[in-house]
Amino acid sequence: MKTFENPEIQNQKRITNTIYFSLVFGLLVFFIIVIILIQDKKAEGNEDLDMIFTFLVPLIGLVVMFISRMIYNQMISKYNSTISLLQKISYYRTAKIISWAMIEGGCFLALVATFLTSNYLYVVVFIFLFGYFLLLRPSNESLIRDMRLNSEESDLILKS
Repeated sequence: MKTFENPEIQNQKRITNTIYFSLVFGLLVFFIIVIILIQDKKAEGNEDLDMIFTFLVPLIGLVVMFISRMIYNQMISKYNSTISLLQKISYYRTAKIISWAMIEGGCFLALVATFLTSNYLYVVVFIFLFGYFLLLRPSNESLIRDMRLNSEESDLILKS
């Protein structure tokens, strides 16, 4: 492997981490805004909507967790192992972004349901999904493991 790619590898990893932390920050800001807005709000006339969300939000939360993992695993298993290391990092990032987007969608649904109904039960679903989202953080180890990198590529990743 060429040694001049090392700064480019660092740059690619930095891009992946920046995307991840931007999504985390966005979720936290939206969570804080929703909590502030519903703090003094009373649930009025939202019983029907609350009843629908009571079943829908936890169900969708669980479904997006499983489907995001399933899609991620399918994408990772179908990549061409003969591509360059930079392409592998890019492919890893793409698979991660799709997985993160699905979890983020479940988080947003929980927060919107909280905002519309002022029911803090959905905050619990959000916290659960957000915790799972935090577990999906990109790392050198997951890149090496998931993309099944050889020892030369692994060394380049770990040294950059």
